[in-house]
Amino acid sequence: MSATIIRNAQLHITSEEFVDTDSLAIMDHRIVPLDPTLLEDGTAEEIDVKGLHVCPGFIDLLVNGCAGVSFVSSPNVESLESMRRWLTAHGTTTFVPTLVSGPRENTTRGIAAVAEFKEKHPTICPGIHLEGPFISQAYKGFHPSGYIRTFSPADIDFVKENKESIAYMTIAPEVVRAKNIVELLGLKVRMSIGHSSASYFETTQAFKAGITNVTHLFNGMKPPVGREPGIVGATLQNDRVYAGIIADGKHVHPSLVKLAHKLLGDRLYIVSDAQSVAGVSKLPNSIVIGGTELFCDHKRGLIDSKGAYAGTNICMMDGVKFLVNSCGFTLDEALLAATYSPAKAIGLSEVGRIEGGFIADLIIFDDEYKIQYVVQNGFVKSTSELM
Repeated sequence: MSATIIRNAQLHITSEEFVDTDSLAIMDHRIVPLDPTLLEDGTAEEIDVKGLHVCPGFIDLLVNGCAGVSFVSSPNVESLESMRRWLTAHGTTTFVPTLVSGPRENTTRGIAAVAEFKEKHPTICPGIHLEGPFISQAYKGFHPSGYIRTFSPADIDFVKENKESIAYMTIAPEVVRAKNIVELLGLKVRMSIGHSSASYFETTQAFKAGITNVTHLFNGMKPPVGREPGIVGATLQNDRVYAGIIADGKHVHPSLVKLAHKLLGDRLYIVSDAQSVAGVSKLPNSIVIGGTELFCDHKRGLIDSKGAYAGTNICMMDGVKFLVNSCGFTLDEALLAATYSPAKAIGLSEVGRIEGGFIADLIIFDDEYKIQYVVQNGFVKSTSELM
């Protein structure tokens, strides 16, 4: 099978075999080191990127919607396809669609849609993110209060039946009992702590049980104080836990992003938390998501009537720029937080790094962060072709 060769690139987020090289090859949808034998039969396509940056495709673990589409409001395959097209054009080659707390039939529809979408796009979507309903009323954000509830024995059966379509669940450890957490982990269901009033002790016990992820650190959780470090304190001192941060510059102050990065290192990753307004040509005054009106405040971002934050209108490249320009990250540190770190956070083993044998999901961009090409599953397309 013929190969595609990418030459004269600044490669980022690579395994050791690609350090100090400026080229890579793609064969059979996979990344391979450049070998002279690949050029012998004359069929290889060579692309000279003339010094552009090449890194793995972005991995966004929290996407509510984009391009005018809300997965919460319309949990179907058509929504996922629309989201995929916009996300790919903006550099996100792997994404996890998110459902907030809502009626059971909405969850069932969303899971069925993701299962069908996964079958068609197995390298693009690892599953759904169920953000609730087993969360704290006190730190629910814009989740509808009426759908937030405790975990029941029937929920174990529901999760077990659908676990192949669930990438991870966000839960509050004070709401889901310890024995249920252990049971879910035994089923190989990934969980993340978020929208929670858990104490430091409750959080550390959940980490000891096997939870290794925190959803949008600093948001949707009790803030730390001197005598009660809470989720934030427990997370920042744990050496096994990954944590996502919403990187829009509104949800979390740059100084706290810097602090989290200093303590967590490559276990800190970013998410877009994008809503349907991401990618729209003109921001409306308000939108309705899952029956809740959200206001598009140009200074504060998306908020509900009580001022609770409710997502963003950014893409992952916006998050990378925020880390570099406002938080003191190097370009490689920012790209790592958008690629390999989220991959490791939910156990994705074939994406997120330029490594031999990994799926060829790549983005090629210039010094102004403008994407020129996207490589999805080995297929190279310019941004004009994707739009």
